[in-house]
Amino acid sequence: MSQPDSHEDTEQHYRSLFTYNPDAVFTLNTAGEFLQINQSGCDLVSAKEEEIVGQHYAMLVVPEDLERTRSHFEATLAGNHQRYEVRIRNLHGEILQLDVLNIPVIVNGRITGVHGQARDRTRERQTEARLRILERSVEASSNGVVIADAQLSGYPLIYVNPAFERITGYCADDMIGQSCRILQGPDTSESAIASIREGLENMREVHTSLLNYRKDGSCFWNDLYIAPVRDDDDEVTHFIGIQTDISDRIRQEEVLTFQASHDSLTGLPNRIYLESHLQGICHQAFDRQLCVHALFIDLDGFKPINDSLGHAFGDEILAQTARRLEAALPAGTTLVRFGGDEFVALVPGSTDRQAINTIADLILDQFSQPFLNEDVEITLSAAIGISTVKAMPDNSMLLIQQADMAMYEAKKLGGNNWQWFNRTLDRRVQHEVALRQQLQRALSRDQFELFYQPMFNNDLSTVGVEALIRWQHPDRGYISPAEYIPLSERTGQILPISEWVMHEAFARAEELAELGVNSISINLSPLQFHRHNLVNLLARLNDQYSLRPGQLCVEITENVFLNDPKDVIRQLREIRNMGMEVAIDDFGTGFSSLSYMRDMPVDKIKIDRTFVNGITSNDRDAAITRGTLSMARELGMSVVAEGVETEEQFRLLRQFGCTGYQGFWYSRALPMADLQTFIRALESGSRA
Repeated sequence: MSQPDSHEDTEQHYRSLFTYNPDAVFTLNTAGEFLQINQSGCDLVSAKEEEIVGQHYAMLVVPEDLERTRSHFEATLAGNHQRYEVRIRNLHGEILQLDVLNIPVIVNGRITGVHGQARDRTRERQTEARLRILERSVEASSNGVVIADAQLSGYPLIYVNPAFERITGYCADDMIGQSCRILQGPDTSESAIASIREGLENMREVHTSLLNYRKDGSCFWNDLYIAPVRDDDDEVTHFIGIQTDISDRIRQEEVLTFQASHDSLTGLPNRIYLESHLQGICHQAFDRQLCVHALFIDLDGFKPINDSLGHAFGDEILAQTARRLEAALPAGTTLVRFGGDEFVALVPGSTDRQAINTIADLILDQFSQPFLNEDVEITLSAAIGISTVKAMPDNSMLLIQQADMAMYEAKKLGGNNWQWFNRTLDRRVQHEVALRQQLQRALSRDQFELFYQPMFNNDLSTVGVEALIRWQHPDRGYISPAEYIPLSERTGQILPISEWVMHEAFARAEELAELGVNSISINLSPLQFHRHNLVNLLARLNDQYSLRPGQLCVEITENVFLNDPKDVIRQLREIRNMGMEVAIDDFGTGFSSLSYMRDMPVDKIKIDRTFVNGITSNDRDAAITRGTLSMARELGMSVVAEGVETEEQFRLLRQFGCTGYQGFWYSRALPMADLQTFIRALESGSRA
C-alpha cells in the first residue's frame, strides 16, 4: 500500500478514518466539550452533529457513571490512554452501554484534548446478562437439568445441574460423558424407555414418567421432559432433559386411590369399593357354583355413644368392631364398612341357610363382651339383615338393598337379632321396580319439565337460574325428586334423565337470554363422568345451539371426585374450554379435599343450605361460610349461597362479602311462564 505523500493526503486519510469509521469517533477539548463527532457517533446518540459539538460529555453520561468518567478523562489528559465502559442516555432517553477508548491528543508535545472511540456493547451486555440469569436459574432450579450431545453416539451428557446431583446421587464427574441410561433399572417401564428412544431417534420432544434409580440403588419416580436444541440450520445439536422427582406425588396418588376405595378408620373396603367390585365378587362365586349371601350389619344404639362420649371415642369403638367382625367371619368373606356404623359382609357359600344363620349368631356373639376404651366400658348390640343371590341380577346392588331392608326389619323387632329378606319386604322393592318402569315411560311420554330457580346478586337482580327437573305423574301429580332421583342413580336411569335436562336447558337458553337471564345452570350426576360421552354430548349441544361463553354452567357435587378424580378433572377442563362454567354444588357436605380444590377447574362454589341456614344462630356455620367465601376469593372463584330463606340471612351473607344468592326468600323454582312473570315484575319494581 502506498503511503500518503503530502499533508493533504494525510489529512484526507485521517478524515476518511474519522468519517467512515463504523464506531463512534469524537474529539473533546481539555474542558470536556465536543469538538467533533462522526456520523456513527451522531447515530449512536440519536442527534445531529450541531446538537453535540460544543456540549460537555456530561450531557450524555448517566449520573451514576459521571464521576468515574471524569476520572478516566483526567487520566487521559495526564497522558495515559484509558479503556473503560460507561452508560450513556441518548437523546431518545435510551440507556446504552459503551466500550470507550480515550487517547490524548498531543500537538507539539502538548496535550490539547482527548480523542475518543466508542463501541455500542448494549445488546452484547444484555445477552450476557440474560445468559447469566439463565445459567443461575438452571443452577438454582429444583428440577434436575441435563444437556446431552445429540451428535455423538449414545447422547453423552455434557452438563448436569446441582439439582440433578441431589435427586440422583450422581455427581457431575460421574455423569459427564455418560448416558442417562445409567438411571434405568429392572423395574423401569419398557414402554417409557421405548418412548424415550423413539423421541431421541426422531429428534422430537418426549414427556414421560418412569421409575429411575439413584446411585445408592434406591428408586424414585421421575417426570422426564426432553427437548431437542436446534442450530441456525435447524440441525439438532443437543438435547435438554428436565427431571422432576415425583415420588411423593405418586405415593400420594396411591394413598388417595386407596383412600377412595377404603375406609381410613378401619382399613376396610368402603362403599365405593363395594359398588365397583360387587359384580365381580358375584361372578367369582357363581363360577364356583356358589351363591352370595349379603349380611348388612348395623350397630344398635351407637349414636348416643358418639353424642355422649365424643366422635373420637366412637371411632375407636368402630375400629374395634371391625376387628371383631373380621375374626368372626369365614375365610373368603369380603367385609366392607358401608358407612357410619354400618358394615356389609359378602359370604360366598351354599344355599344352606343354617350355615349363614350360624355366621350371623357368631357375629352377634362378638357384641356379648363389652367394648373398652379409655377405661370406659360400653355394651353394644347389632341388627343384621340377610339376603341371597344365586344368579347375576340386572342390578347387583339390589342384593345390598334387600339386606338393608331386612336389617331394618331386625331393628323393628328390637335389635340384637338377624332377619332374612322376605316377600313382605319385597313390596318395597316392587314399588321401586314399578317406579323404575314409570320413570322409563315418563322419559318416552315427555312427562318431565324444567322449573327455574332464580339466582340473584346484591342488587336483587336476577343473574342466572338453576334448571331443576320436575316429574308430573299422570296419576300422582308432581312427584318429589327425592323419591325418584336416588332410585335413578342406582338404576342408571339418571343418564337419560340428565340428557333430557341438558337438551331442554340448551334449547331454552336463548329464551331465557331474551328475558335478561344470561346464565342457566344444570346439575350433572357423578355417573355421567364415568360413561365417557359427557364431553362429546355437551360439545354437540353447544354446536347445535351456539351458546355464548358463560351462558351455561354445569353443577357437580364434591363426591364426583371419589372415583378416578384425574379423569373427572380432565373432563371438566374440556368442558370449560368449550366456554361453559363449572360450579361445585352443596359445597362442604361431600368429599372435600383441598388438594383437589387447588387442581379443580372450577369457576363457582355453591355453599350448601345447611351452613346458610345456621349462619344467624350458629357461630360455626357462620365461620365456615366466611371461610368458604375467603377461600373462594383467594382461588378466584365466585360464590352462590344456597337456601337463603330470610332477609336477615341475605344481609349477613352480604356483610360476609357474598355476591351471589339463591333461595325461597327471593323465589322458589318456577315453570317458564311463571318465571317470565317474575322477571317482568322485577323489571317493573314489584317483586312479590
